[in-house]
Amino acid sequence: MMKSYSLKELKFLIVLCFFTTTIGISQEKNIFKDLNQIIENSSKYDQKKIAEIDGIRNILKNTKKSDLLVRYDLNEKMFYQFKFFKRDSAFYYGIQSKNLALTINDKSLIANANMHLADICVSSGMYKEALDFLEPLKRNESNGNYGTLYYGVLGRCYSDMAEYSNIPYFQKEYIDLARKYREKALSLTKESDFFHFFLKAFNKSKDKRLKEAIVEFNLLLKGNYKAHDKALVHYVLGDIYEQLGKDDEAIIHFTDAVIFDIETATKESLAIIKLSELLFKKGDLKNASILIQKANEDAFFYGAQQRKIQVGAILPLIEQEILQIVEKEKQRIYWQYIIVSSFLVLAICFAVIIYFQYRKLNKAKKIIADAHQNLKSINKQLRNVNEKIKSRNVEIKQVNKQLLEANKIKEEYLGLFFTQYDAVFEKFNSFMGSIKKQIDDENYEKVKHTISSYNLKREKEKLLENFDTAFINLFPNFIDEFNSLMKEEHKIKLQKEQFLTKELRIYALIRLGITHNEIIAQILGYSINSIYAYKTKIRNNSIINKDDFDQKLLKNTTLKL
Repeated sequence: MMKSYSLKELKFLIVLCFFTTTIGISQEKNIFKDLNQIIENSSKYDQKKIAEIDGIRNILKNTKKSDLLVRYDLNEKMFYQFKFFKRDSAFYYGIQSKNLALTINDKSLIANANMHLADICVSSGMYKEALDFLEPLKRNESNGNYGTLYYGVLGRCYSDMAEYSNIPYFQKEYIDLARKYREKALSLTKESDFFHFFLKAFNKSKDKRLKEAIVEFNLLLKGNYKAHDKALVHYVLGDIYEQLGKDDEAIIHFTDAVIFDIETATKESLAIIKLSELLFKKGDLKNASILIQKANEDAFFYGAQQRKIQVGAILPLIEQEILQIVEKEKQRIYWQYIIVSSFLVLAICFAVIIYFQYRKLNKAKKIIADAHQNLKSINKQLRNVNEKIKSRNVEIKQVNKQLLEANKIKEEYLGLFFTQYDAVFEKFNSFMGSIKKQIDDENYEKVKHTISSYNLKREKEKLLENFDTAFINLFPNFIDEFNSLMKEEHKIKLQKEQFLTKELRIYALIRLGITHNEIIAQILGYSINSIYAYKTKIRNNSIINKDDFDQKLLKNTTLKL
């Protein structure tokens, strides 16, 4: 049983002593989704771990104090349970194991307990204390019962010391010692063990034979190993890929390592810290923040000082970056609020203007209706007037009819010619006022002259001409674009100062979004059949399928910028 636990201990000791990696950002969104879900459920894995610990603790409580070997074994089990979960508890049970080993007076058990205590001291960043616990074991370095674990702890200790040393002289010395003890640990492992293959590949990675190490680690991943073993291999692979500058590949392995760590309630983990660090470097602040917060919680829960330092190095940077983004977002929202408020004020102003214009329009309609009633009354009073006056009354009725038609046309064109509405309305209002005044003054000659001087057809032509001018201003290349769809002999060529032809006006209206033939006919004054005929003629003379002509024209016609 002791041999089994020692091997498990070894698998995690040597790994953590050589890790000096930086973590990558995962570009697979589903991976981060799974990882975040596991982080949210981490308390369930912790509860499972606590339940296992409570089970062993209850057995320990019910074990007689005289059963020293049984109590030693149970304390060692408690040490393994707490080793990657909570540092101070692991240290406590390590001390309890050592005291029992001293009472039993078994040198092998004492050495084993010292190695456990040295291991937990390395995890806590207490390197001098770790070496002190290992010092008494130097006399028996060749002891096969604890040699592998002993050299593994030494290798881990000197590797961590090299990582934190900023003096090149000592750093080189520590690196050399770490390499020496790694090789010694490898020589003492069984060739069939997982950790034998792992150490061979790991030593190659430390010797910069990275591609060879990748091949061997990938072979290990195909084996049926425990979650801690898989986390170990994924972690080292992530480190190698990160050294090669392949952050995307590294992130996949680092993420898997973090998932295995959380599922096994491992709080003493570098993976989550380094993953957050690379995510921050690549700009993924959301996931970086989630991970570093989790790493911070684990570091304080476990109690490893060096992990707190590592978290403290990246956490303020992430928080500062997030604060800057929040401030920028607040500024953006503030200015959006200002802009939206300005547009709202403008919209209210336009609504007020439209409301008063609508009231003016209703007032004008009432004036026209009153004038119409007055005309009827005047017509009654002038029945006995001579034929000339009757003729004038007929003309007045005709003018009134024309005015009503003009009003209807004006309403139909209001959406298209809204910029010309005020001028047309003012002219019409002035005209009606003049007629009313002249009729009130019984100056019928002047009424006739005024009526005869009003040329509705010309006004309509002006509207069409204005429409042509406005349309050509909006679509200066319309004629060329239209002709590009026509056969050579049917292309439309306009003379200088010439306005749009009937066909061009029809498709100009279509280009403006007026597609109903009835509305086009009303606007241009043609029959619906004529509109059909013109459109059919144009489509038949085009170089493309007639069913696609309208859509092709709409697509090809460019608006003036």
